[in-house]
Amino acid sequence: MGLRRRSCIMTEANIFISKATQRNWDKLKNGRSDRLTRRANKSRSQKIITPEGYVMAASLPRFVEELRDTTYPIEDLLFTLCALYLEHNKVNEDNKRRFFEEYTHYERLGLEVPRQILKNRNDDWIGFVYQSLTAEGSRILKGLYYTKPVIVNEMLSDIRMLNGEKFLDPCCGSGIFLMKVQHAEMEQLYGIDNDPLAVMIAKANLMVKFNESSVYPQIYQMDFLLHAATALGDLRFDYIVTNPPWGTEKGKLHESDIVQSKEKASLFFTESFKYLNQNGILHFLMPSSLMKIKVHADLRRFVTQETRIEAIKCYRERFKGVFTDFISLKVSKKAVDGKQSYVVYGANNEVSRKEFVPGNDDFCAIPMLNDREEAILNQAERMRHDDLSHSRWALGIITGNNARVLKERMRQGLEPIFTGKDISKYGLKKASRYIKYNRADFQQCAQDELYRAKEKLVYKFVSGSLCFTYDDKQRLFLNSANILIPEVDGMSVKTVLAFLNSSLFNFLYTKRFNDLKILKGNLSTLPFPKITEEQDEQFTSFVDDALKGDKNAQDKIDELIFSLYELNAEEIDLIK
Repeated sequence: MGLRRRSCIMTEANIFISKATQRNWDKLKNGRSDRLTRRANKSRSQKIITPEGYVMAASLPRFVEELRDTTYPIEDLLFTLCALYLEHNKVNEDNKRRFFEEYTHYERLGLEVPRQILKNRNDDWIGFVYQSLTAEGSRILKGLYYTKPVIVNEMLSDIRMLNGEKFLDPCCGSGIFLMKVQHAEMEQLYGIDNDPLAVMIAKANLMVKFNESSVYPQIYQMDFLLHAATALGDLRFDYIVTNPPWGTEKGKLHESDIVQSKEKASLFFTESFKYLNQNGILHFLMPSSLMKIKVHADLRRFVTQETRIEAIKCYRERFKGVFTDFISLKVSKKAVDGKQSYVVYGANNEVSRKEFVPGNDDFCAIPMLNDREEAILNQAERMRHDDLSHSRWALGIITGNNARVLKERMRQGLEPIFTGKDISKYGLKKASRYIKYNRADFQQCAQDELYRAKEKLVYKFVSGSLCFTYDDKQRLFLNSANILIPEVDGMSVKTVLAFLNSSLFNFLYTKRFNDLKILKGNLSTLPFPKITEEQDEQFTSFVDDALKGDKNAQDKIDELIFSLYELNAEEIDLIK
């Protein structure tokens, strides 16, 4: 059945709205220019990000746009949507009554919801509304990014709940993982989350899915990291699957914390493992940085010493508004004796097996490489003479308030300041912002000698590939650009620039580090070869040409670098 066309009317303010929206406004006697009263005032960022690929219903985004033009309190709005959802889908009467008794502190609004939305029992559509009306900054501070159903289904694909198994999502949000578990009954599912509105939505979602069940949803509002034992007691689970919050947890949680880095995803992982049955499965969506950055070695040691790795899947996509890529890590409590192998699903859907020895914290090379790619990385490594580990680095200036500090016009006392977007390989756009350089006015800045160095390299911090340029005019940069003053044996600053912008180094970096952030720790591992004084002068000459706009200079640089690393034609074709 097709969607019914919704007729619209024009208000005295010349705004076209649907009749249903007009009736909702009239009932609440709200102006049309206001916004949700508790939506965007919890953080600095007011930007609203609509989750893509989360629901299928085409009518839902239009409905959300109408809600954005109202002043409904967010908690009353979501409660009303839950109430209408339960009533439309004939939920067990005792459960429905208990739900309404639990949420008497919320007000029922006179809201109208299209029938085609209310009858949608497959999507977490109320969760979609919640996400679409929540400011980006609030989501970032909480580390909350809801998971696309296609990824949820992949992670749940081999779960079978046919023999009374128990399933836990320790940070369940609005319940998407719980909704998608196949062949489960209500009594087998458990969820925990510290967001009261998400918990309310999750309960409504499960009550609609299991509308004939007399079991009330076993979903608890609390901080899992602090109070899991209160809710779970002696319960143990056959499956614990989730997408945990990402980011750093503030403060000490427990004296016995295994993960000293305090990364939230790591803390959820180790705490959840305590509640896993023998032979149970733990399956988490995690930022790939946990598998390759030094500060997270504690988690990797825990994984290799305490768990049996079953599978790792690398994802090339990213959550909207998040720069890091991610993996799913699947482990069990099965005993590990000596070497073990596990399945790796690469970002391009290639499948391979990998072995590791328990206790080795470098068990996961992300992204996975095929034989030809690995041969090139090995060849580059054999040519290593030096690296950037003893170079000097600096962040660009963090003003703390760009709108106040940055000016659009040049005037006395100001100087140009550049951003990451202004940087191209061997180039720099004309500055569009100007600043008065007063260190006391900035939230964070590096030493003057780094900004005002006689020679320095600057590079885009957020980029899909290495993008460096040269500065000998002591120019200033914002924190979307980083600064490098390289110290590599036998190489001038310009020669180092040639290597960093080369096709080979971009290949090495992207194959070893699948990030959209260009990180100092990653750059420091790139292998520079030993070169002669004559070769250094040759590279410097090519870079001078590139800085002047010579389009052929990059090709000449690449050819010389390929020769230095003794790469053959087939390998060069793969790199390019």
